[in-house]
Amino acid sequence: MDSSFTQVPLTIAVYPHFMDHCFAGKVVFPAVEALKVLAGLIGERDFFTSAFAPGHMADARFNKFLVLEPGQETIEALCNIRPIDDTRISLSLATRFSTKNGAMTRIREHCTATFYAKTDPVPNLSPVHVHECEEPVFKVATDSIYRELVPFGPAFHSIKDELRLARSGAYATLKAMPDDPDDPFKTMLGSGFPLDGAFHAGCVWSQRFFGVVAFPVGFDKRIIYKPTVEHQDYTARVIPQYQTHGTLGFDIWITDKQGDLCETVSGAMMRDVSGGTITPPAWIREGIH
Repeated sequence: MDSSFTQVPLTIAVYPHFMDHCFAGKVVFPAVEALKVLAGLIGERDFFTSAFAPGHMADARFNKFLVLEPGQETIEALCNIRPIDDTRISLSLATRFSTKNGAMTRIREHCTATFYAKTDPVPNLSPVHVHECEEPVFKVATDSIYRELVPFGPAFHSIKDELRLARSGAYATLKAMPDDPDDPFKTMLGSGFPLDGAFHAGCVWSQRFFGVVAFPVGFDKRIIYKPTVEHQDYTARVIPQYQTHGTLGFDIWITDKQGDLCETVSGAMMRDVSGGTITPPAWIREGIH
């Protein structure tokens, strides 16, 4: 494989429902959509000499928010492509921006991930191992989540019913919300809404047990065994693994109604990206000592 670095211009469609994905009063391009765009680019080009498994990715980093303006219809972006070997390729999504005085144009990198052509066996997880919790559980209603804790618009209200929180993790029923019918990449990695909803669950867990509003900044590994499908319900367990230097680490398991494992994320990293300006409401910490 050619080991040279390649830069490809991209025009990315901005669908109306993206305007419901907000942070600190700004509309932000969803990280799960950025991963779909990168996977879609690989799918369109013959990068691998072996079979391409688009659902296998590692070392993902969500470096900088890609802010969208009201009414914006497209994103003019760049994809930086760096082959590693015959089975791995690193891609990043970036945009150009001008310095304040307009004298220079710079590149801002928003999302980076390594995709690899490998099929991992599905872990043998029992339903009890995935879903049961024997600890005291704190329940949070969906309307409270999206009104006060993760204030996204209705298109991204992926958590259904109530979210259950325990020290050992967060447990949620998720709805794969509808994608735009014109999205050419809508089935590339399956629906992005279940994983996005699992991140919401991790954010609420972080608010309850650590007192911080933590958002995803990357993950070590994601494997999609069975792509999720829009309009379907799924179950997520978000399992805390570590806390270090302000970063919370989680593993995520997403299963379907039959209990089949759809995808896993290992080493999902979440942290406060507001610089401490956004804090949890007092009620989410009720009973924490």
